[in-house]
Amino acid sequence: MLSTLIYIERKMPAQTKITEDVQFKIERLIRLWEGKLTWELLTQKIYMDMGIKVSRQTLEGYNSIYIAYRNQKELLRGVSQKTPKSVSLKEVNLIKRVEVLEAELQIKEKIINEQKRFLQRILQNATEIPALKGNLDALISARPEDKL
Repeated sequence: MLSTLIYIERKMPAQTKITEDVQFKIERLIRLWEGKLTWELLTQKIYMDMGIKVSRQTLEGYNSIYIAYRNQKELLRGVSQKTPKSVSLKEVNLIKRVEVLEAELQIKEKIINEQKRFLQRILQNATEIPALKGNLDALISARPEDKL
């Protein structure tokens, strides 16, 4: 008797693609996190703030998000919440705004440093191209579309 195997095709939901802008916002969210930090709480917060339904596995796939999560988790470990005696609402808002700006600045500085290293590698590799030997000026000269 011939047995037939039937495969049921199960459609898996496609992993959510995270743009660079969304990745930046998620990193900022992580850096500003206060209290207990878990992947579940983070995914819920992302959904509430940005309307993006994303899984822990998707987030872990982005190295910078994973590193920011791990660093913040380590930073929050053992830290108790401190509440100042009397602070006005305006001061609280200003403090939060400063924290947001500092987090954004740190992320942007990291991105700029990565881009600088990338450009240095390109220029270093260009020096090894035989047609450009001794003439890197041709490589970095202004392009016609830049002269506006």
